[in-house]
Amino acid sequence: MMKTRRLRLFLYAMLVVTAQAQTSNFFVDGFHGGLYGHYPLDTYTQFMVDQLERYPDWRIGLEIEPETWDTVAVRTPEAYRLFKQKMMSSQVEVTNPTYAQPYLYNINGESIIRQFQYGMQKLRSHFPGISFNTYSSEEPCYTSQLPQLLRLLGFKYVALKCPDTCWGGYTEAHGGQLVNLVGPDGSKMIAVPRYACEKLQEGSVWQTIGWTNSEEYIRACEKAGIENPVGMCYQDAGWTYGPWLRDRKGQTQYVRWTDYIDRYTQKKNVEEWRWSQEDIHPGLMWGSQVMQRIGRQVRQAENLLVQAEKLGVLTGHRMDQWQMDEAWRTLMLAQHHDSWIVPYNNLKDYGTWADAIRMWTDCSVATARKMMSDAIAVGKQGGPYVTFYNTTAHRRQEVATTADGRLLWVDVPAFGQTTCRVDTAVAAQAREDRWQGETTAVLENDQYRLTFDLKRGGIVSSWIDKQQGGRELVDQRSTSHFGELKGYFNQHGGMRSSTESVATATCLADHPLKQQIRIDGYVAGVPFSHTITLTQGQRRVDCQLTINWTEDTSVGDPFRYRSNANRTPYYDTRYMLRMLFPVALQQPRLSKDAPFDVCESRLDDTFYNRWDSIKHNVVLNWVDLSEGRKGQGFALLSDHTTSYSYGADEPLALTVQYAGDGLWWRRYPINGATEMNYALVPHQGRWDQAQLQDMVDDWHNPLVASGCHAQQYPTRQLLAATCQLSAAMMQDDGAMILRLFNADGKGGREQLRLGFPVKDVVEVDLNGEPLAHHRPDAKGTISMKMPRFAIKTLKIYPER
Repeated sequence: MMKTRRLRLFLYAMLVVTAQAQTSNFFVDGFHGGLYGHYPLDTYTQFMVDQLERYPDWRIGLEIEPETWDTVAVRTPEAYRLFKQKMMSSQVEVTNPTYAQPYLYNINGESIIRQFQYGMQKLRSHFPGISFNTYSSEEPCYTSQLPQLLRLLGFKYVALKCPDTCWGGYTEAHGGQLVNLVGPDGSKMIAVPRYACEKLQEGSVWQTIGWTNSEEYIRACEKAGIENPVGMCYQDAGWTYGPWLRDRKGQTQYVRWTDYIDRYTQKKNVEEWRWSQEDIHPGLMWGSQVMQRIGRQVRQAENLLVQAEKLGVLTGHRMDQWQMDEAWRTLMLAQHHDSWIVPYNNLKDYGTWADAIRMWTDCSVATARKMMSDAIAVGKQGGPYVTFYNTTAHRRQEVATTADGRLLWVDVPAFGQTTCRVDTAVAAQAREDRWQGETTAVLENDQYRLTFDLKRGGIVSSWIDKQQGGRELVDQRSTSHFGELKGYFNQHGGMRSSTESVATATCLADHPLKQQIRIDGYVAGVPFSHTITLTQGQRRVDCQLTINWTEDTSVGDPFRYRSNANRTPYYDTRYMLRMLFPVALQQPRLSKDAPFDVCESRLDDTFYNRWDSIKHNVVLNWVDLSEGRKGQGFALLSDHTTSYSYGADEPLALTVQYAGDGLWWRRYPINGATEMNYALVPHQGRWDQAQLQDMVDDWHNPLVASGCHAQQYPTRQLLAATCQLSAAMMQDDGAMILRLFNADGKGGREQLRLGFPVKDVVEVDLNGEPLAHHRPDAKGTISMKMPRFAIKTLKIYPER
């Protein structure tokens, strides 16, 4: 009995000692990179196997480009075989399965879905049975719609820390151990935030204090009442340190993200954090010429690939799936985060990242165009008739252009087609003598009357909105000028403006359906051409800007960047060359779109010049100013992801050019012409009342024209929806996949009307797993519960 009591006391004492010694600090270690980023293909897989064997209590998260394993399997088959075993063990977790590790916030929503779907498919082909539970990234690869998207992909959690690579930005510090992250559609997901106490590291421009579980970090967590705090560092693949915390191993326990959240956190009654796109602080080289070109190339490929898939469904043309997959692959590679943050770095045999992006997007665009041409091949003969195809889910009544440039007014049903006789249609003619020798030029149609002051560089001195009772859109009290190019030229006298030089005007098109002017002027001695197009019945004003640089010159903040200096010249847009738009609005609020989202800005202004105070000043597709539901509004659309600027004393402006010191002490030069397209949309009410998303959808999905000798195809409508059609594609089993996005509906229910008989309509998640069945009514209409910003994917089985 005495021996039993002593044994109990001994065991109790040992438990106390063990409990006292047991750590309550945790760390997520892991690796980031891959075939295109950085991954020593002949050695690194075996290195990871050896390290996992040597340290059985080590745990790692992986963010390795999925395509990497194709090459590893060939180059080092034995190491690949051994690592497959480790991948399925409790030591390893894949936290970012996207195909090419994109930043997410800078590409369209459909691209994000494909990045996950293709990446997860590739990983499952190498590691059957693999699961994806927690999303995490070394870089700030985040967007506001992650709660909904990740749930639809089967994830449980998300980690919002990226503490060791903040060059490209970081997330907002917020909350304690966990938050319940609320997306724009109301979807919720448990998340590990960058703690409110997790500061950016003193004297560094790329780390938070959480990247090494330093004493400072642990003390800050204790003071904030965070039990079981966790740090993180994803090492670049190629580093050979093994476990990262070599000097503090006894103080910290390595964990995988999912195990940490499941076992060491309290998930009940955690704070809800309604996440905004402005809680992501991305600091890239906006305005640099290389970024403009990358952004335009990626956006063009995104739009064409999605439209090609839709056109195949609309015409019944079966796409070559291998070719389409390859086109998406090259586009996804162009969306790699390294494409945007280190475009001038060398990339294997491709040259620089920028060189590779041009090659990849050229391939994607060529495939998309070929598939669109094949889909309408029946009309290649030409003739007096033209069939127009509408790949949006709403009716289009607008001016259309034939392949040879003739104009006509058409009425095309939603996701449908109509055939018109066009032999009487004529092209718009130029009138080169129209404004010759004049000091003003007037462009006018049924919507607007624009007056250009040629003495002041061709600015818009007056913009009358005829549809709003002759309202003047230009703020006549502003010291800035509408359409003015303005920026700081350090080698050419400082702040310079296009208003300093006289401009000329040329009439490019004079037609009842189309009016077009080209303004030719100078800014700091550099020639530019600015083309503005008015189209009958269209609220959108299309603009094209070309700056023909004669030399590489600095444009932007003249401050010289130094290593580890917090002030950075490439952040302050006030010094960059900008196109200014002072609009006559009273105390407007600013909104901007994001992937599958619209963010109402909380910023007083967009200006900053320090790494530790980055503000979200990114325009994905559009930014909008509005006085409210009963007031007026004005939207700016961009053909590429870039930055905008706005503040109490500064008008809305689009960033046009930065050239100078940049990330990693690299000079970002001017090389050739700057080219960009943008559009302007005056409107009533807020962006949603104006159906701005539909206008952008039309911009991204122009009507497709196909000539023919006879009216072979009458008007028909395949489907229509009260929300946006994000994607449409055919599967090998004959099923049609439709992805819907509720951009601006406010009733909570949306409708889809099908123009063909169906056997079944199954709502599926983004893995293709069934969620619900929908039964069309007698008119082929399906009514679905769908809050604003919700995404639904339907698998439709047509009757044969």
